[in-house]
Amino acid sequence: MKTFDILIPDNPFLRMLLILSFFVLAAAFFPAIGFIFLIFLPLITMFYSTVAGKIKTAAAFLIPFLLIFLFSHLLQLNTPYLVILIMGITGLTISAVASKNNSIEKTVVYPALIIIGAMCAFFVYSGFELSVNPWKLVQQFIDQAIEQNINLYAQLPFDKEEISLMKKSKPIFVSFFTSIFPALAIIGSVIIVWINVLMGRDTLRKATITLPRLEGLSHWKAPEFLIWIFIISGGLLMFPAEQIRFLSLNIFILACFIYLLQGLAILSFLFQNKNVPVFFRYLFYFLIAVQQFLMIPIAIAGLFDIWVDFRRFIQKNQVVT
Repeated sequence: MKTFDILIPDNPFLRMLLILSFFVLAAAFFPAIGFIFLIFLPLITMFYSTVAGKIKTAAAFLIPFLLIFLFSHLLQLNTPYLVILIMGITGLTISAVASKNNSIEKTVVYPALIIIGAMCAFFVYSGFELSVNPWKLVQQFIDQAIEQNINLYAQLPFDKEEISLMKKSKPIFVSFFTSIFPALAIIGSVIIVWINVLMGRDTLRKATITLPRLEGLSHWKAPEFLIWIFIISGGLLMFPAEQIRFLSLNIFILACFIYLLQGLAILSFLFQNKNVPVFFRYLFYFLIAVQQFLMIPIAIAGLFDIWVDFRRFIQKNQVVT
């Protein structure tokens, strides 16, 4: 009976294989919505790796991956199979690190390093293949991305003068975003891992599985020495040397991002103490992503938490009420 158990539809491995196959195939062959499935692929591999085991999950992921890899080469299809592989491995890494009761920082940073390393390898290898400076490829990538966005805005009901101004300002945009690309790449990688860790934690809770270190995300604080990095990197922005300003700008942006994460941890602590339903929590997080100006007060709260300790006041008010 065990030999044919995998053929039964209710078999856990078959169910896992079907779900992973759906995510992998959607990410590979549906460009419009495939990006969404690609972003949340680590969530699926993290969940099943924790619940069903790393070997079974890796097998269930590799089967559809190898299929799209073969189809892509045989039919000469342009599918992001390498990106799919990286995202799948990222989820497995999240589970492996979190299951060993490692710190929250390691649970987020180690998988993010996989994504960052993959991006660096892509630009370096592409530059070697094309005999082009990798940084030049970064500039071309940003140029194409901005061009696509301008074309998208041109199709929307915006004023023609605004579109014309955007086109004239394109070189400025390209220069600016190229100068902060290292910070953007790191922040983007961390955000992807952070979102999957948060959603993975909530999904595991529903399966009555808890990872102790992940339960303390709302209590997370940035290291105290970060304030000196924040101040020094901000001060170095005044230096005329271009290389110093380039380095200090990227470090300053990363420091601001870390304080944003601390501000979000404070916000999560507030939600937990006020028993805000999960739906409204994610709705508010979505509003933050859409209305980026909300990130500024949250990052400021994370910065001043060093001296104020907002969570202590929230908890005190909760006890009083």
